[in-house]
Amino acid sequence: MKYKNSLEEIKDSIRDGTIEEKIGYHFFNKELLLIALTHKSYIYYFKKSYCLSNERFEFLGDAVLGLVISEILIKKFPEENEGILTKIKSHIVSRETLYKIATKLNLGDYILLGRSEFTSNVHNKKSIISDAVESIIGAIYMDGHLEAAKLFIKKHFNEYIAKPENNIFFEDYKSRLQEKIQKKFKVKPEYKLIKEEGLEHKKVFFVQTIIKGVPYGAGQGKNKKQAEQNAAKETLKQLEAL
Repeated sequence: MKYKNSLEEIKDSIRDGTIEEKIGYHFFNKELLLIALTHKSYIYYFKKSYCLSNERFEFLGDAVLGLVISEILIKKFPEENEGILTKIKSHIVSRETLYKIATKLNLGDYILLGRSEFTSNVHNKKSIISDAVESIIGAIYMDGHLEAAKLFIKKHFNEYIAKPENNIFFEDYKSRLQEKIQKKFKVKPEYKLIKEEGLEHKKVFFVQTIIKGVPYGAGQGKNKKQAEQNAAKETLKQLEAL
C-alpha cells in the first residue's frame, strides 16, 4: 500500500480517470468520489476541517449493498428460506469479501490517510480498505442512484454470488441438513463412523448419515469433520431427488 497524503495526487488520479477506470464507474460529480476516498484520519491529521470524510458514504453504501445483494439472492434462490439467505448474504458482504474486492481494485493506493493510520497494523489497514468499497458504493448511489450502484455491485461481487457452492456457508452441509431434517422429522441427523483406512498420518474416514435409524448418504474425508460434511452433502442430494 503506497502512502499518499497529497490531496493533489488523488485529485489528479480522479481528473485523468484512473480511479474511475478501475472501479468501472464514471462520476458526474467528481467531488463525491473524492469524499469516498477520504478517511477521517486524513482530516484529523492535516486539520482539513473543510473536508468531509467517507464515514457517511460508508454507512449509506453498507445499506445499499445489503439491499442489492438481498434482492439478487431472493431471485437466485427462490426455494431457500430467510435463515439460509441471511447466512449466504453475510458471507458475500463480509469484510473478507470487501477486502478482496478492494485489493483487486487497488483502492489502498488512492485513500487519503493520516500518517498514523498509514503506519498502523495490518488489521486496521484491511478494515480501512474494506470500508472504502462501501463508501464508494454510497458515493455511486448518490451520483447515479440505485441502478448505477446495482451495476457496480453486480460487476464486482458477481464471482461471490455466481458460485455460492464455493462460499463458506455452502460447505456447511451439516447445518443445511439439520435444518431440513428438524423441520420435516423433528429430529437431528446422526453421523456414524463406518471405518478408517490408511496410515496414521494419512487416514481416510468414512461416515454414514443416519436419520431416524435409517442410513442415508455416506461420505469420506481426511478427518471426521470433513467426512461428515460430505455425508451430509450426499444426503441432501438424496432428499432432493426424493
